[in-house]
Amino acid sequence: EVQKAMLTVLTDEFTTASKNMKSYEEDFEEFYNMLRSIRDGKQNEWESDISLPEFISRIMTQVGLFVGRYFSSRDFVEPDLDSDEPEDVIEARASKNLLNTLLNDKDAHYYQKVVRLLMNVFPFGYGVIKGGYEQETEQVIDGYETQSEYIQDEFGNYLADDGYEYTDTETQSPMMDNKQVPIYKQKIIKDRPTFDIYPNQNVYMSSEYVYTLQDKDYIIFESEETLDKLNEQKESHGYFNLHLLEDTDSDIKAHREKTSNYDKDKDEEEKPILKRVVILERLGVFPMVFKERNEKGIPIDPKPGIDNDGKVKDKAENVEGIITTAKSTRSTNLEHLIRFQASSFTRRPVVRFLCYVDPVKDSGFGDGQLVREIARAVNDNYNLMNFRTKLATTPAFKRKRFSGVDEYIKISPEKAIDVENMDDLQEFEISDDISGGIDHHRLLISGMDDAMSAAPQTRGQSPERKETATQASIIGEKANIRIGMKSLNLEFIGFTEFYDMLLGLCNDFMLPETLEELIGKDAFAYNPKRRDRFKPVSQALETEDSKREKIKSWDQLAGIIASVPNPKTPMVLNYIIGQRIELMGGSFKHFKKFMFEEDQKTNLLYQIATGGQLQKPGMPGTAGTQGKPAQRRPQPKRKAPPGGGPQNQTGLPQSPRE
Repeated sequence: EVQKAMLTVLTDEFTTASKNMKSYEEDFEEFYNMLRSIRDGKQNEWESDISLPEFISRIMTQVGLFVGRYFSSRDFVEPDLDSDEPEDVIEARASKNLLNTLLNDKDAHYYQKVVRLLMNVFPFGYGVIKGGYEQETEQVIDGYETQSEYIQDEFGNYLADDGYEYTDTETQSPMMDNKQVPIYKQKIIKDRPTFDIYPNQNVYMSSEYVYTLQDKDYIIFESEETLDKLNEQKESHGYFNLHLLEDTDSDIKAHREKTSNYDKDKDEEEKPILKRVVILERLGVFPMVFKERNEKGIPIDPKPGIDNDGKVKDKAENVEGIITTAKSTRSTNLEHLIRFQASSFTRRPVVRFLCYVDPVKDSGFGDGQLVREIARAVNDNYNLMNFRTKLATTPAFKRKRFSGVDEYIKISPEKAIDVENMDDLQEFEISDDISGGIDHHRLLISGMDDAMSAAPQTRGQSPERKETATQASIIGEKANIRIGMKSLNLEFIGFTEFYDMLLGLCNDFMLPETLEELIGKDAFAYNPKRRDRFKPVSQALETEDSKREKIKSWDQLAGIIASVPNPKTPMVLNYIIGQRIELMGGSFKHFKKFMFEEDQKTNLLYQIATGGQLQKPGMPGTAGTQGKPAQRRPQPKRKAPPGGGPQNQTGLPQSPRE
């Protein structure tokens, strides 16, 4: 009865959230057609139906500009430190290395996910990332150890090595049985945070205005899963009532028509081998009743805090939880409850990215809302011009009534048309002047450029002839301001929280062995309680011009410091050279750790890496030692040839002319 009451409450929530998403789903269809250059429909049956790719070309330009900068380096994250304390620097470096290692993992598919995210954010206004964690371990045999046991007879008496009863400790030795006992260890199969882009139309939220999804009352994610996978996750996710899903008829077709089969051009299998169900995972607060919490403050074995009538119990507390239900048909009714748990996440693993901030709707707005009407006007105007041009270029004739000329005529170079009078058949001339439409088209395109701040130069087009180089530069700079604003919105609203989400997942679940494997010796400096700030992409990634200017500044500073008679001058110069190598890029970075190194093993690795020849033990080297210049080997003196005479520096005879 309690489960039925819960399903009633959850169904009401989902029904309300679904109604609130109707307007977005209508906009989504139109904006998605704009992305694919599909016209909503022509106004007149006789006109052409062509959609110009003006919107998608500007969107792809903005996406290209962002990923071109963001993925120009493998270091996606750069901490913004206010402290120069060694402990803070080391801990920040550990967090940075962990994030960069996770995002550079080939199985993370980070590039594709970022592009998919931007293709949601820019046209539709927002995009959602949902995180999770995969962890799988097993016990394996790591070796064997020998264990000895005393041997007893059938009466329980200990035996001696002579076969008799062991009674005298001085003259007898006990009979022992040696056994090989296996030693087990924990083998890590999977241990990593996960994240993916959720289709906006499959994410339902409560309606209050919030600045982060952490503050939403609830968020519901709709997805499809196989029954086999749900059974595999039964223990880790706490699923129950899964046997009820075997006879549940989930409408997979309706679910896929919102995402993977949006165009309805794919046929679904009538009897698939794998049973699939549509599930709804709810993240948010819910009344719960429990007796105690664990060491992390998570309630142990919580129960629903509502009674059979759906009313909240007196002792119930609002707790962040995960509730999963199964949906059967196209309706919003929820049929089965299959999960009820208190959330084990420190922070809700969900992040929302915004294109522009809206003062009323917390989901913001995107470029689709800005240029929807302009895009319609561009296509309508172009199709009218196209129809006018088509009429002007297609031969049309007028014939005199009762002239005897056939109503249907065929024009060809080899055949003449017989007429009684020259005016019996005349070509119907239609003007092909579309100059007004072209001017109107330019006006509309200029308005779209203004709305999206996409100058023609950013799309590879040449500036107009009347524009000077200075004007073109100013236009490009102004366009970069708006693009920079979008990048900052992505960074401060989305990526900063996304990085915190990944670190939070690692802090909650990652095993120490995995952490050490990912970041090596930095694992000992990793601080899970640390809350780092990160620089925006526009600041963390420098242009080549900026790097060259910094290199010049370092060179000038090195020249000044080199003349200072101070014992710490070499140490400062070493630091400057290291910073210079950092600016020179990845091709030089791996040599930095070998510079001024006194450890023999490290120097040996450096010689191998650089292709240098190894010196045999006891042989003098030709390279200079630490802090000393290389000494030139003395050359043996050559005897002068008989008869004397001038010689060159190598001892060979030299003619007077030389």
